[in-house]
Amino acid sequence: MSALQYRRLESDEADQTYVLAHIGNPRLTLDSWRARVDAPPASGGVLAAVANECVRAILAYSISTTPSGERQFMVDTLVAFDLLRPEKLIEPLVAAACDLARRGCSSIGLSSPLDAPGYEAVMRQIADAAVLHRVI
Repeated sequence: MSALQYRRLESDEADQTYVLAHIGNPRLTLDSWRARVDAPPASGGVLAAVANECVRAILAYSISTTPSGERQFMVDTLVAFDLLRPEKLIEPLVAAACDLARRGCSSIGLSSPLDAPGYEAVMRQIADAAVLHRVI
């Protein structure tokens, strides 16, 4: 297998990656996926892990504005396909997303529909990142 490349997904790759995106969001339509891939970089897009011209993982993101006016990088969908170790694809993809976020955003967040298949994992991640304090 050739080395993985981590890069922005191209418009002509939208159709071939729709199956991966649909795994992450079963309500996603092909037209909305094409629009996501074609989004201007200032508002979002899709990063991909690519090997041998085959997309193995995707990270769809959007850029939002917080109530205080700061830009926030939101991870909307993260899906990887590998028979043995999909996490090996994810770690560098998330690192690439963080590098991109640092270029113009003040924070990074994770969004998930309340009825999405990965909702429990999102809630665990939120709980793990929480700062808890008790005054006795």
